Amino acid sequence: MFIQEELDRYLYWQVERENIRLQKEVQNFPPPWTDDPILQQYKFCQVFREEDRTTRWFKKHIREPMREDTDVLMATVIFRWFNWIPTGRTLIKNDLLKNWDRKKAIEEITKQDKWVTGAYIVKSPNGMDKVTGVAECITHMWERKDYMIEKLVKRRDNNESSLEYCWNLLREYPYMGPFMAYEVVTDLRFTYLLQGANDRYSWANAGPGAMRGLNRLTGRPLDFCQRSHDWCSEMVALYDIAIHKLPVNITFRNDLPYEMREIEGGLCEFDKYSRIYKGEGRTRSMYTYDENLPLVEEL
Repeated sequence: MFIQEELDRYLYWQVERENIRLQKEVQNFPPPWTDDPILQQYKFCQVFREEDRTTRWFKKHIREPMREDTDVLMATVIFRWFNWIPTGRTLIKNDLLKNWDRKKAIEEITKQDKWVTGAYIVKSPNGMDKVTGVAECITHMWERKDYMIEKLVKRRDNNESSLEYCWNLLREYPYMGPFMAYEVVTDLRFTYLLQGANDRYSWANAGPGAMRGLNRLTGRPLDFCQRSHDWCSEMVALYDIAIHKLPVNITFRNDLPYEMREIEGGLCEFDKYSRIYKGEGRTRSMYTYDENLPLVEEL
């Protein structure tokens, strides 16, 4: 199913990127942490999304303290719609994660110099500024939060917890697109709502980057993106290979499970890496080392 040369590069990228994290954050080695010129020059996401800076902050300050609380659903939605740590601090300070107030949120967040991250393409209603638009979208979901919680808890209690079901449930709401819904689902997977999801090894939402990654692996045209295509089956096949080919420090970490999210995210970064490797273009983010900053940032 997969072209061997492409598969080897996919597995190489995951190994080398994780080794960079270990040398930098665990062993506290000075740079460079790799001999790979591409990984030296350009920014790439972690192999595990849980290791990304913003996710680590969200986990420590929001998700873990609320992981058994029904409020964790909307707290996750609210934070991820902005996905900016300073905004997260503002939301906590003003108790907006548990007691959402649209007017207060707009007033407090707009006091900041910046409100949302550049990592997500955040869509909001036309004619509204970004903060007002996102606040409006959150308010729509807040009014129906009890309905969503009831649905998810019922499936959990019936041993039918499902990432895909939650993803589809979230997408019923305006401007909660496939990408954003998947980010929320990925976070909720580590809470009482989805920790027992029965499809964490069989389902993932293939975004455009993951689709291009799979196209590279299979030899299809890079712009092939039919939603009706069975992307999940290909990701499952890749998972089955990766779980046996990757070193155990990735696939059998004691603190983090290696699941379909790592496959989907890895495909996106593999596509970025391959684009540079093959001289097809560059990514927008360059990596700059600042010797005045600690290797492991206090969150």
